Formats: sequence, structure tokens, C-alpha cells
Amino acid sequence: MKAHNQRRFSVKFESPGPKLREVVLALRAIWHCWQKGTPLQFQGEFYKFDLMTPFFNPGPIAHPAIPVFIAGVNSYMCRMAGEACDGLHVHPFHTARFLRQFVHPAVEEGLRASGRSRQQFQYATAAFVVVGESERERIENERAVKQQIAFYASTRTYEPVLAAHGWEGIAPELHEKSLAGDWKGMTQLISDEMLDLIAVSGTYESIGPKLHERYSGLLDRISLYQPYEVSVDDSQLAALVRQFKS
Repeated sequence: MKAHNQRRFSVKFESPGPKLREVVLALRAIWHCWQKGTPLQFQGEFYKFDLMTPFFNPGPIAHPAIPVFIAGVNSYMCRMAGEACDGLHVHPFHTARFLRQFVHPAVEEGLRASGRSRQQFQYATAAFVVVGESERERIENERAVKQQIAFYASTRTYEPVLAAHGWEGIAPELHEKSLAGDWKGMTQLISDEMLDLIAVSGTYESIGPKLHERYSGLLDRISLYQPYEVSVDDSQLAALVRQFKS
């Protein structure tokens, strides 16, 4: 992730977890100032806010309980989400076991620290799905999903997802191939077992129940992650929405 910060976004890599925590706390301090009319006094390690003039103060709003979600993979970010946020955007590169054994315990630790319960927190994700109405379409879409999984799995930060299933040995090879630009070779390293545990496959008629079966009790909000060209008509989408509503 350091390379992406520095070379992709030209942003200084500096204590990303604690720094994001302060962003959340600072936002809440600013909103409290606007809502209650109290003086703005936020002093952190990275940020300081102590000036709020009337010109830049919009005043109170009708619905001040603004939910704050962050994205996270490692234990610090998951724990921080439970402590300081209203929800967590779970990374699409995950499995049900990883959520159950790694993400949820870390979030619960944060919730306990903040004196809150699971009912006051939401888990959301964009889940990898392989959707196709024909076998040929599903095979093509499987290849695209495997390629995206390989990209994520080559990032060392996401190794805990692999470790949850004893797959961590594949990470160095994926990383080397990513440095060489061998995206096809990376895709071939993703086994059908990995695909089955990371993605959910089916038709638009069956994908809803399959997602519910996998994520019941683990997620509260879900969308579809489809890194391929999607061809779907309104009736199929309507049927999918009905599946989730039921």
C-alpha cells in the first residue's frame, strides 16, 4: 500500500491508520460545533482545528447523526472502525472465514472500547460475483474475476486473507509476477478453490439466495463486484432486488 500512496497518488505515507482515525474524530468535532454551537477545539497528533467563523458555520441540521464508514482490511483498521465509526466497508478480497475469524473479532474489540453493541454497527461490501446465463459466459467472467483476485492477492497488505486458508505461500509468486507485469500468469495461479471461497457464482435468478446463504450474520449491506462487461435486462435486476428484499 505504501507504493500506491507514494507512487500512484503522490501522497506521503505517514501512519495511515492513526491519521484516518483522527480524520473521523475531527469531523465529529466539527459537526458537533455546528450542531451545538460549542467552540471548536480539536487537537490531535496530525490535525488541529480551533477556528470556526460564522461565515463557514452552516449551523444545525435536521438529521445530525451522520454515519461514518471507513474501508479496512488489517486488524487496526477493523478495530478502529468499531471504536470510532458507524460501519466498515469490507474489502471485496475476503472470504466468509476471514470475516468470521479476523474482521468481526477486531471490530467487536473496538465496539467494546466505545461502549457500543453490534446493533449499532454495519458491515458493507461489494462482493465478487461470477454471474452468467450460460456456461460460456460464466467461464469468461470467471477469468476476469480471477484476474482481479490475483491483483489483490499480490498486495502484501492483504496476506491475512490468504493466511486464513493456508494460501499465503502464493503471495510472493504473485508479487513477483506483478512486478514483471505478468497479469496472465498471475491469473493462472488463482485456483478454482480460491475462486469458490472468494466469489459467489450463479445466474441472476440464483445469485441472491447464494449471497444470503454465505453472508447471513456476517454482512448487513452488499453490492455486486463484477469486473467484466455486464449484460442484464431490467427484469433480471428486478428479480435480484426481490431476492434481497425477501
